Amino acid sequence: MPWRIARRQTIILLYHRIASVTPDPWSLCVTPKHFEEHLQVLRRYRRVRLDQIESGGWSWRGPAVAVTFDDGYSDNLHNAGPLLKRHDTPATFFVTTGGIDSCCEYWWDELERIVLRSENLSKYMELYEQLQPLQNDIRSKLLKEMRGNDDDGKCRPTHRSLTSTEVRTLASCDLFEIGAHTVTHPLLAAQPAEIQDWELTESKKWLQKLLDHTVTSVSYPYGGTHHYNRATLAFAEQAGYARACTTVPQTVGAWSRPWEWGRFAVSDMDGDQFERFLSAC
Repeated sequence: MPWRIARRQTIILLYHRIASVTPDPWSLCVTPKHFEEHLQVLRRYRRVRLDQIESGGWSWRGPAVAVTFDDGYSDNLHNAGPLLKRHDTPATFFVTTGGIDSCCEYWWDELERIVLRSENLSKYMELYEQLQPLQNDIRSKLLKEMRGNDDDGKCRPTHRSLTSTEVRTLASCDLFEIGAHTVTHPLLAAQPAEIQDWELTESKKWLQKLLDHTVTSVSYPYGGTHHYNRATLAFAEQAGYARACTTVPQTVGAWSRPWEWGRFAVSDMDGDQFERFLSAC
């Protein structure tokens, strides 16, 4: 049995996309081939859905590994979903509700499309850092100005988000949980308190209305320690979430606060590399 399991701690894995897309400046994509190799490795672990993990890192059947996805790309359903079902592996999909049924790309994808067609990666990163902390309406206006008249801003099929119907399709499988990932994917720590509260509360309400059941899990956009603050944790608890995930690479154990669970981001790697990655978590 894997050594980390024996230590009674739970590993939460973070994926974004199961796709082969270039450019991929943030390494969000894991190819379907490699993802299936990851799932083959995970069959040797006890796999549970995130909402089956209790505080302290326990699940109802003992310590485990949980798989999560952030953002809500359509390939979560069409590429990840069938593979997860084939390998009987539960997963939680954290959805940015403002992107559902949208004809636009997520802002970082739109920036990539605008900038990397004529500029280099360093320019993209420079602009990313400037745009990331802005409120959504301000950032959207700036991106529209950057697009110019020759770009209609329509989403590329390879980069589209889930539709309402596709979210319901994911939720209809007992293996899968739908969680919230805010409305507009803001850098929460850079927002005033009322916007943080609205982002966490409204995304939960929207999903609960769509799915007709309670949503108990949330993940913070970007998720590093400087991307959220104490107010964020308080608003997550106040909104009624039972658990919240960050991107801080740490296991869930007895010391872990339920609104600050760590996760390990998984990049595109083959099965052998993934096995070594898990052993190091």
